[in-house]
Amino acid sequence: MDQAILGLTNKYNGYGMALFVLVTTLIAGFLSGIIGMERELKGQAAGLRTHVLLAVGSSLMMTLSIFAVNWAIGAYTGTDTTDPSMWKSTYDATRIAAGVVSGIGFLCAGTIIKNGVSVRGLTTAATLWLCGGIGLACGAGFILEAIVTTFVAMFFLLGLVRIEKAMDKRSPQVRLIVAPSVPILNEIHDEADKDRLIIKNIVSENVKGEDGVDVVDITVFFAYKSDSASINDFCESFSNNASIFYIKGGKFDKRT
Repeated sequence: MDQAILGLTNKYNGYGMALFVLVTTLIAGFLSGIIGMERELKGQAAGLRTHVLLAVGSSLMMTLSIFAVNWAIGAYTGTDTTDPSMWKSTYDATRIAAGVVSGIGFLCAGTIIKNGVSVRGLTTAATLWLCGGIGLACGAGFILEAIVTTFVAMFFLLGLVRIEKAMDKRSPQVRLIVAPSVPILNEIHDEADKDRLIIKNIVSENVKGEDGVDVVDITVFFAYKSDSASINDFCESFSNNASIFYIKGGKFDKRT
């Protein structure tokens, strides 16, 4: 498959390269679109179009890096460089690819958001970087390898979600019922630091209390192997807070 697509570059009276670019960019866009759709469904800012455009651009740049540079040198020197066997090691085809790999880092960094102790966008940054690699592979004519990598990535992206959710369910957690419009999150972070607890995630939801009053239901997820005594101390520190109606975590279960 790879050889057949690479063979397009020297066919059709010079138009084979255009056909090669058409095929490789379409495949790069399709493969990255599979990964981008998963991010789109998760509501990430860098979704379907971002992943597709990154891979398509990377594919084109890799093709330029391999073919255009060498062919241009042949045109200037008057030598035949359309045959890959004639390429010299000084015509480094990895220069543009190296620039693409490092340049993607700036785009990836823009998807990472830090909110308190929570960090969002790390997986999206990784998928963007991966799509850059898929695009480079397609641009080099390694279509089959790009397809294999795409499906391996999707296997782990979708498969590991279940493992992560299962681990979250078994991770120590503390539930608090808090009065609305109370800035309690900073206190939660400060107390966790004081008790040397690592917060993995905080989920909050506006709900109705038992008496019909609006309250905020907050669940704090800690690292898997957190000390139970520290979690009890964490809960105890909020037991006298008038803005907290209910708190439960570890062996601590109390209405304030």
